[in-house]
Amino acid sequence: MRNKFIAFIVLLALLFAASDIYAQNIVRIGRDIDIGEEQRADNAFVIDGQITVSGLVEKNLVTVGGSVVLTNTAVVRGNIFCIGGVVVQGNGAQIYGRVTEVNSSNIFAALSSAFYEENDEWSWLADIISFCFFLMLAALAMLMVFLFPRPLNKVADCIRENKFKSFFGGAAATVMTVPFFMLLIFSFIGIALIPLAFLFILLAFMFGFIAVSALLGKFILTKTFRHHKQSLIRETLLGLILWWIIGWLPFYFGMFIKAVVITVGFGGVLLTIFYRGYNRQEPPVAGT
Repeated sequence: MRNKFIAFIVLLALLFAASDIYAQNIVRIGRDIDIGEEQRADNAFVIDGQITVSGLVEKNLVTVGGSVVLTNTAVVRGNIFCIGGVVVQGNGAQIYGRVTEVNSSNIFAALSSAFYEENDEWSWLADIISFCFFLMLAALAMLMVFLFPRPLNKVADCIRENKFKSFFGGAAATVMTVPFFMLLIFSFIGIALIPLAFLFILLAFMFGFIAVSALLGKFILTKTFRHHKQSLIRETLLGLILWWIIGWLPFYFGMFIKAVVITVGFGGVLLTIFYRGYNRQEPPVAGT
């Protein structure tokens, strides 16, 4: 689990300006990374780009949609995780960790190994599934931020002002979901409404989780940077990454925390829609 944590923690750097080559953690999207012979880095992560190493990498290399090239002088003391590319290793290159390469030529062999031979292969398989799910959730969140910024802010404000109401409301609504669908099943008109009701509940859960993620991201950035300029995109992405990392906590603590967060978000959406006390029009500010 610690290898997953090290690999994906680098994603936090996506929220800030691109790092230069002397930074400990290097992240690029759509650009290559070149670590020279006299240079070093802790972690390197790239999407749709290539990593070329001639120097020292203390921990891990991660590429998605790109390859890894290690020259004769390259030293990698951690693991290499390459999806959609190849790992090219020079004669003198040194790798102290594990090399995981997933591409069109070996995907079926790797899956077969995961299912029938080596239990350790389940680790990287879970990483791939987890990472793809995160990318889809992040893409959906960014789409919602662009399309519905005001409703998201409204739900986030409602949750911030009604934390306990949101939790208990979301918990009660979740418990009532099964009886609600049972009632629809035994109703002639209700059967036709089942797909619509399911879609509404699913969107409410997702919308609420994205709103809570924006709240968390805003809280962290506000406390970390004194002159933080509000950005719903940056706040939401940071919050999603933090909840993702929290989900890795052992002994089901992470799953429990995420379940509570999702419940709060669901309740916040329902409060925003149905609670008239919250939706009332605010009085105009004097002097306007």
